[in-house]
Order: sequence, then C-alpha cells, then structure tokens
Amino acid sequence: MNRAMSWAVLALTLLAAPASAQRDHDHPAGPHGGRVEDAGPWHAELVTRAETVSVYLTDGDGKPLPAEGFKAVAILKSGAKAARVLLSPEGNRLAGKAEAALGERPSGAVRITGPGGVTASARFD
Repeated sequence: MNRAMSWAVLALTLLAAPASAQRDHDHPAGPHGGRVEDAGPWHAELVTRAETVSVYLTDGDGKPLPAEGFKAVAILKSGAKAARVLLSPEGNRLAGKAEAALGERPSGAVRITGPGGVTASARFD
C-alpha cells in the first residue's frame, strides 16, 4: 500500500471510530483552555487558534509531560475540509500549523508516539 493510501486509511479510521469506544468519561477543560481526551497512557489537551495546532500532554495523574521525544499527527476537520498536521516538540507542547484556519473546536483525532515508541490516539468530537 503506498504512503498516501496509508494516510487516507488512518484518517478514515480515526475520524470514523465511534466516540463512545474511546471515552469512559468527560474531562474538564485543560489548563490551556483546550479539550482533554484520553490517549492511551496519557491525556492530550488539544488547543487550536487559527492555523496553529497545539497538544499538551499529561500523565494519568494530570502532571504535565515534557514534549521532547514525542511526535504526533493531527487529522482535524473544520467544516467540510480535513487537515493533516504534523506536530513536533515546541517548548512544553507538540505544535504544528495547518494550511488554513481550523477554528477553535475542530473534530478529529491526534495520533501520538511517545519516546519509547508507544503509540496512542485521542479523539476529539
């Protein structure tokens, strides 16, 4: 399967997964004003402002994790357009830029890979 097809399959899988399958409970807004969802062993806070996408990570106890060594890809949809945004460490967050403004509450998912190779996804509806 070629690379483009692999990303398309990943995007459809992440966007089509039922929200109830990944969520046992709702989290309050994060300390940066974003939405927080479970992502395997971590919690991910998604913050979008115009084209900027930021993901702040915490451990299961809510303690902030350094972004160094993590990487992620966000597949977010605002209106009819979907955007794939590569996220890399920038200070205390994973950050990247979309080609167009996403609004403050895009839907979609973030796939996170930790320093040890553990991968998990967080879904944002």
